[in-house]
Amino acid sequence: MIRLAVFDLDGTLLDTKPDLMGAMNYALSRLGYKTITMEQTRQYIGNGIKMFAKRAVSASYETDTDDATAEKAVAFFKEYYAEHLVCETVPYNGIKELLRKLKEKGVRLAVLSNKYDTAAKYIIDYFFPDTFDVVLGEGAQCPRKPDPEGFYAICRELGISPADAVMIGDSPADYKVSKNAGAQSVSVLWGYRSKEKLIEEGAKTLASDASELYSILTRL
Repeated sequence: MIRLAVFDLDGTLLDTKPDLMGAMNYALSRLGYKTITMEQTRQYIGNGIKMFAKRAVSASYETDTDDATAEKAVAFFKEYYAEHLVCETVPYNGIKELLRKLKEKGVRLAVLSNKYDTAAKYIIDYFFPDTFDVVLGEGAQCPRKPDPEGFYAICRELGISPADAVMIGDSPADYKVSKNAGAQSVSVLWGYRSKEKLIEEGAKTLASDASELYSILTRL
């Protein structure tokens, strides 16, 4: 069985769409642009806040967004999101039980997210206190997935080879991290990317719910 399970955050452990949409719509409103829908939010998130902002502003502009405008949106987003991190965010069904069972089997647990680091740490501590050994979000020491450096950093800190670890996530970036790092991978189907998109990008091992995910992990 694998020794380390590294989880994505948004769309894997937690459904964060409502709070992300609220923060981005605050930013768009402050900039005088039209807001986005929940479905647009689902499509736009997953590659860090700046890319989320670029996609959201571009949808409002109906044209490409320059970096300066995206940075303004990011600043407004963070201003609002800092006070609304966990208002409507919820864990997916079965996740807490899954984590409990993995810990009982001695599997080390970590989070690797493209959410900025301070928000990732706060949210994980809020929903899953004393559960994860390491939590890393995007920052100066952790570039966005699919760059494998964050994954390597987690493995180094815990003294576990990437070959004995698995990356679990809902996006192609998560699958690509595992491939780049020489780790195993499981893609979940309850998140923000379709089964078709995941398979198109190369994902091979898929889990439809937390129970199936646990069964897969015990066989790795």
